[in-house]
Amino acid sequence: MSRINRTKLLDRQHDRRDAKLFIVATEGEVTERQYFGMFHSTKIKVEVLATGDDHKSAPQYVLDRLNDFNEKYDLNDDDMLWLVFDVDRWSPKNLSLVCREAKQKNYHLAISNPCFEVWLCLHFADLDPLDKSCQDFKARLKILLGSYNSSKLNLSLYEPKIADAVARAKQLHSTAIQNWPPTSGTHVYRLVEILLQSLNK
Repeated sequence: MSRINRTKLLDRQHDRRDAKLFIVATEGEVTERQYFGMFHSTKIKVEVLATGDDHKSAPQYVLDRLNDFNEKYDLNDDDMLWLVFDVDRWSPKNLSLVCREAKQKNYHLAISNPCFEVWLCLHFADLDPLDKSCQDFKARLKILLGSYNSSKLNLSLYEPKIADAVARAKQLHSTAIQNWPPTSGTHVYRLVEILLQSLNK
């Protein structure tokens, strides 16, 4: 079966010939889709493959979604495919297998420990060493912002502080060797940094 041309993913707002595609498969259903929706321009399109109503959010399912998409569409060499998921509920063995397969396929990893809310916290402050669990980081966001609803992000609060989040996350875990942060932190900055570079070209 022939693959679908990538331009089908672009609309009139994009430069259909030169726009770069970022395909981002996520563990979450809503939060990540909202967040990456901030990165829109004529130059790039972020296509988020979120977990659906089936709630299949394990890393292997996230990888499967990316594989299915990659087989369906005829992408350019400079389009990028990313996996965005958390370590909080998954075994290191399971995570390692997914990361190995992803790297074999030239996919990129943006993994958070323990969860995506770490990345959101880093927009506003350094991490508190007392925060360990995902619930801790959600509670921290409520303290930092006054309220936090993962289904309804106030993007106007995050957008001006994206560069701060990149700097803080990179300071925590700057090595490119690790598949995921061994302590509280996030590699989402790896994806966001490239998005920012692509927007500013």
